[in-house]
Amino acid sequence: MSYLERSRGVVWVTPPSTLGDSDIEQMLAELETQVRSGARYVLIFDLSHAGIPNALQRQKLAAHVRDNDQHIGRAVRSIGVVLTSPLARGMVTAIFWLSPPPVPYQFFTTRAGAAHWAQSLIDAQATA
Repeated sequence: MSYLERSRGVVWVTPPSTLGDSDIEQMLAELETQVRSGARYVLIFDLSHAGIPNALQRQKLAAHVRDNDQHIGRAVRSIGVVLTSPLARGMVTAIFWLSPPPVPYQFFTTRAGAAHWAQSLIDAQATA
């Protein structure tokens, strides 16, 4: 099972509702492969139904951002995060505080809002 879905310049990451260590490891491996692929894309994390990572998993997520900072800066145009829970928003804020992404990011309450935003970034790049 893949946690990444690629569609027209957008990479969606949709973690499962129950996050095991193996889920985190697989997701990070997929993200690392994607970020090193050379393609430019908008990255959206759909956390609307995702489980909350434990402290060790949060450290691994923050380390991924820190360790891949240069690759993320070259490949990712911007990051969107879909959140429906204040607890999840706090968790993402903490991860981004520990390891700030090297690209702009924005929070959304709906998948549709994030998709519209991503498409507007792609459209703006196409006309530039």
